[in-house]
Amino acid sequence: MQLEPIPETATIHTRRLLSLLGVEGLFPPQREALERGVERGQSLVVAAPTGSGKSLIAMIALVNALQGGGQAFYLVPLKSIAQEKYRDFRALEALGLRVRVSIGDYSEGAPDADIVIATYEKMDSMLRNDRRLASRVKLLVVDEVHVAGDPRRGPVLEGVVARLLSRGEPQVLGLSATVPNVDEIAAWLGAEPLVSKWRPVPLREAVFKDYRLYFSEGYYREVARIHGHPDLDLALEAASRGGQTLVFSQSRRRAMSLARRAARKARLPHDRRAAREAASLIEDATGAPRALREELSGLVRRGVAYHHAGLTSELRRIIEDAFRAGGVSILYSTPTLAAGVNLPARLVVVDEYYRFERGVREPIRVAEYKQLAGRAGRPGYDEEGLAVIIAESGDEPEDLLDWYVKSKPERVESRLYGVQRLRHLALGLIASGEASSRNEVESILSRTLYAVQGGNLREYLARALRDLWEWGLLEGDLKGRLVATPLGYNVSRLYLDPETVVVAKDVLSRARPLDEDSALLLIAMSPDMIRLPVPRREEDRVLEALVDEAPSALRLLEDWLGPEEMSAAKTMLVLKAWINEESEDVIYERWGVAPGDLAAMAETGEWIASSLSQLLPLLGAGEEEASLVKRLAKRIRYGVRQELLPLVSLPGIGRVRARRLYDAGYRTIHDLALARPEELLRVPGIGVATVRSILEAVGRREEAETYRMRERVAKRGLLAFLDDTGEAVEEAGS
Repeated sequence: MQLEPIPETATIHTRRLLSLLGVEGLFPPQREALERGVERGQSLVVAAPTGSGKSLIAMIALVNALQGGGQAFYLVPLKSIAQEKYRDFRALEALGLRVRVSIGDYSEGAPDADIVIATYEKMDSMLRNDRRLASRVKLLVVDEVHVAGDPRRGPVLEGVVARLLSRGEPQVLGLSATVPNVDEIAAWLGAEPLVSKWRPVPLREAVFKDYRLYFSEGYYREVARIHGHPDLDLALEAASRGGQTLVFSQSRRRAMSLARRAARKARLPHDRRAAREAASLIEDATGAPRALREELSGLVRRGVAYHHAGLTSELRRIIEDAFRAGGVSILYSTPTLAAGVNLPARLVVVDEYYRFERGVREPIRVAEYKQLAGRAGRPGYDEEGLAVIIAESGDEPEDLLDWYVKSKPERVESRLYGVQRLRHLALGLIASGEASSRNEVESILSRTLYAVQGGNLREYLARALRDLWEWGLLEGDLKGRLVATPLGYNVSRLYLDPETVVVAKDVLSRARPLDEDSALLLIAMSPDMIRLPVPRREEDRVLEALVDEAPSALRLLEDWLGPEEMSAAKTMLVLKAWINEESEDVIYERWGVAPGDLAAMAETGEWIASSLSQLLPLLGAGEEEASLVKRLAKRIRYGVRQELLPLVSLPGIGRVRARRLYDAGYRTIHDLALARPEELLRVPGIGVATVRSILEAVGRREEAETYRMRERVAKRGLLAFLDDTGEAVEEAGS
């Protein structure tokens, strides 16, 4: 791979960065970005393949833009990407730049840092809570800028960009691997387009059918039939040449099924030590059902794994690290992996290219295929990457080559249209003081991608403002000056969908006073809540559970339980099981809710409950009702009954340990403050590390230090520790 020399005109700040990172030459897109003025504040939209060095371009922009003060924001669509970028960008702290990641509480403002990495939604929230923030933004980096075309996240991103561009002139850097209409995106961002097709590892694409690989150049080659399963036989071919494989399926169920089959059928070459280490970490992971951990650890030991959003973040990270270390030869995944973590492989297999959308079987978009295929080829390891589509029986290779391989991705189109999206955006603009009339809102919206693409939002906006006014979130003249009411200000500050107010008023009108079940149903019915689907075969079981376990919630639902009501009911039942300390295993077996989904539900449920506890008094609810919902927020966070809340507030004490301590007689923090450490060690599941954490939390620091010594002995082994300091061990044992 031929690198290009660093231009002599590169700034001292750029040179310091490249020296820090050990970069001696540049990829072509990186050099072009320098030549186009990215160091001097030039806004760019960089459309270049995966692995072509877009992150370094962002770093160069960051270190140069912040020399005169201000803040820079690096925006991403997913929390997993934010965490990965934070790990990468912390290297910039050696240059004196403070880096923080902000993906938490929506009511919090921007961290005090030079560089803030955040999701689109979190940035939107920060702008609502700090009106002066926009004037401090020197550089805005929008990673995965093609997400502007996503129905859910796109409108949020458009709103953020429009607000910043209407309040100042920050440098903007858009990054993407798949933007065909880059000129439109550049016009929206006030930037110049920089388009490159250069890849560090050449990519070849093919279609598999009848054990032949068909290439767009018009030829094919045979593939050895070993087990009669295309995904497995293709992966074995790659493994025989030292390569790893990513197999993408559209459903979790299929990804898991294929992984099990691969482990059962084949002996795969892999780094067995890395696999054993990963398997051990999986077995010790917390927050996932035992059966799931046992299955995954068994698969990894055989060089296979699966990866999807239903796994906990800890399990996903262990699997990703195992793949990077060579402990996993074949990784079966849903497309979420390609949208997040940087995890290339020599071979990418697109196992399915149809998915069910709203009950209709439709082919995936070309842009999605390009995202998957772009993961093929590991820089520094592979001479080329190969992406293969497995053709279904009724499809011809030539058609798939034309449709996916030879075609360009679909143009990115704005999804801002619609009343619901505009209600959220308009309320934020007015509540933050950025706009005080319909005309001013329209002026800011003129900086959106929707406006650049010729859209007219006037009718949608008029309806959105009328809804906000009728719901009591705005007051004033719909044709003149508008201000947010206290209720509207708080809905915006808490980042809730304005329709939450309508749902809450309806529940309060029919359930007074609120009890635990009706409050849980209110949380489940909120527009922002992650709801669980209810297959037809499960409807009777949901109804039976409502009758037996939550009759007050059942009375709140309509006489006719449609799909939305059934979904809210199941979500409420799972939340109820969680806060009543049912194990992840039981919830998984009873309701089919995977641990990652349960964690996402709990995180979202806690946010909604905490926000509702602040809104309910403004809606006429009593203090006791607001307190009930506030306690529910904490219970949802930890997954415990009310009596355990004091214990789980201590570091290292989760729901399981808290219950064991409580049942052993340690029911308050005061009880723990007086406890004898050796007695705590007799409680099942309470080890030296936990005792040390408890002692530190209750202020018994000298005793905690003794147990810290014991903890080090346990981790490193007695003899190794004696080599360092025999006195410390002797003291710890006394």
